[in-house]
Amino acid sequence: MRITTRRLLGAAALLALCTTGLLGGTASASPGAPLDAGDDRATAVGGNVDIGQPGDACDVVGLPGDELTMPAGTFTVEGVNITVTAHPEGYVLTGVVVKGGNAYNVYDAADLGDLAWEDLHAPLNASGKPAGISHWFVCAEQDDSVTTTTTAPTTTTTTVTTTTEATPTTTTTTTDSVAVTPTSTSTPAAAPGTDNEGNLANTGFDGGWLLIVGLALVAAGAAFVASPKLRSLLRR
Repeated sequence: MRITTRRLLGAAALLALCTTGLLGGTASASPGAPLDAGDDRATAVGGNVDIGQPGDACDVVGLPGDELTMPAGTFTVEGVNITVTAHPEGYVLTGVVVKGGNAYNVYDAADLGDLAWEDLHAPLNASGKPAGISHWFVCAEQDDSVTTTTTAPTTTTTTVTTTTEATPTTTTTTTDSVAVTPTSTSTPAAAPGTDNEGNLANTGFDGGWLLIVGLALVAAGAAFVASPKLRSLLRR
């Protein structure tokens, strides 16, 4: 009975050791399993890398340049495959990083040749197929052969002149002038105490007595003509 118990205890211990060994072997083998890029042009790396993480993502993966996201019209995505068809304007691509599952593929431009770069994908998963794409980015350097010319904006001023009348002109005329000596006419002042009405000149001669004599002669003549006796007396 004791022998049977010992045998059972020994068998149980051996089974436990085997089980622990198997589990330990499995656990240690899983992390060390080799990654498969699934593409001779790529290198598979475990872990994660992305734009915005601490440090430059291109430095982390060993590609020169700066990380960029590709602008529309320079690539296409079909399922798990990416095709890059053009460089971003002003840049030269140095490589592509495609992340999927627990690893990412690093594509160096030197291994890809001329564009287009077709069927870029993440490393293979347990099924032996490329993992679904979680994110991807490119590394690029500025293209020194591309010269960017900046033209300063120009301002064009258009002046519209509307003429409604003839343009006025100034004419200067020089006229010789003859000096004319002014003349003045003086009217003698009327003697004090005399009436100078009728614009008759006052000569200072008083002819009132002549008027009386004249009247007397006229009266005598009239009497002579009218009286016959006076005529007869005068004839004697």
